[in-house]
Amino acid sequence: MRFPHFLFILLLSFTVAACTSTQRLLKARPAGLSPFFEQPWLAQHTRGHLPFQVVWTTPDKRVLAEGMAKRKLHVAPVTLAYLRPVKKALATQEIAWGVRRQEQAVAARLREEFIAAFRRSPRPLYQIADKPGADTLTLRLAVIELSPTSPKGNAVMTLLKFAVTPVAVLGRWFTKGNMAVEGKVVDSSTGRVFFQFADNESDKLTFLNTRDYQPYGHAVNSMRDWAVQFEQMTRTPSGLKVADSSSITLRPN
Repeated sequence: MRFPHFLFILLLSFTVAACTSTQRLLKARPAGLSPFFEQPWLAQHTRGHLPFQVVWTTPDKRVLAEGMAKRKLHVAPVTLAYLRPVKKALATQEIAWGVRRQEQAVAARLREEFIAAFRRSPRPLYQIADKPGADTLTLRLAVIELSPTSPKGNAVMTLLKFAVTPVAVLGRWFTKGNMAVEGKVVDSSTGRVFFQFADNESDKLTFLNTRDYQPYGHAVNSMRDWAVQFEQMTRTPSGLKVADSSSITLRPN
């Protein structure tokens, strides 16, 4: 007896979610560091112990001590100076078909999400400051890659899932977009770098999701995840793991 499509995918999703190695396979690979990231030779791959793929902490004990003593954080406007051209074939085609590369809106939204994560936190380590000062750290963010999801490609995949086979969901490997960011926390007074991170996220694997038909719908989820994870990491004792977001979702939006 054949399972209904939605039940098949539901069971498949739970099975895949339980497999750590499969989760790693579905995760986007590191995008490669840009010139925004200082001293990249000191960067460390976290290998799943932190929510970001690459991190860097200053080896300068004085800068580290001064940074750890501050409790205010200013989130600077996000830079697009290091944004790379779109390379994925379907993403490039979507732009040719009229999908706008909404980098300015995405940059503004990324900053808003990081500010909101601290303001919503029940016990934030840092208080958000409207401007940098002698008693603040500054978080600088850069969007490195931004490839839109392919709404047209996902529409075809949806028809195949229902009309042919639910295994067609795996075809989303070619239709999903991605967003890569880098961030660094600097001492607002001296400009010395205190901490850096980099991460790349692609669309979550799902059976049916309204964000599949929005060019940057999945990117919004990635931005929110990064902001929440960063805030959690600032108040988590050293050595304790901060969970990364799942590469699979059963949420319809």
